[in-house]
Amino acid sequence: MTFRLLILLLFVSCAKETDDLGYRTYIIPEGEHRSGSFFNHPDNSRIKFRFILDESAEYTTEIPENQYDVNKIYGFSDFGKSHKKYSIRLGWRYIEGNIELCWLKRENNSMSSGFIRNIEINTSYEAMIDIETFYYTITIDGDTTSVRRRPDGFWGTIRRYYLYPYFGGNEFAPHDITIKIKE
Repeated sequence: MTFRLLILLLFVSCAKETDDLGYRTYIIPEGEHRSGSFFNHPDNSRIKFRFILDESAEYTTEIPENQYDVNKIYGFSDFGKSHKKYSIRLGWRYIEGNIELCWLKRENNSMSSGFIRNIEINTSYEAMIDIETFYYTITIDGDTTSVRRRPDGFWGTIRRYYLYPYFGGNEFAPHDITIKIKE
């Protein structure tokens, strides 16, 4: 009986809780960086998802220059290595009353980012991140942005892992931040 209960609890605790529209809600608590610990491997080099940011995506950092840091929505590691060495993510920042959607890339421990477009709160956006040989292709509602990718071997697909919502760089979430993702 104990064994059956343990198995049941394991399945229940691993189940993704989604709303009626199929979105999973991630909450980055005030004073934290991440919404939790998740570890899943993609089975290919493309992720397609929908996301919604609500009014909690609007914030002011304690140190003004940190306002330009890109917070992370979703993405994955690359080349079978640590995401701190190689990764691509979709992210956002709140600048002068606008929520700016950005890409964020780590390559050989160096970070770079770029503006994609402004987005509205409480609006669903379709996104895709595709890892190609020499580029990361990021598509938002049909508009495509390509980001140069430095090939680093052919074995990375097997060991990639998803990267989930994360706030800040050296600052923590100033309040609870809610992100909805539907895979």
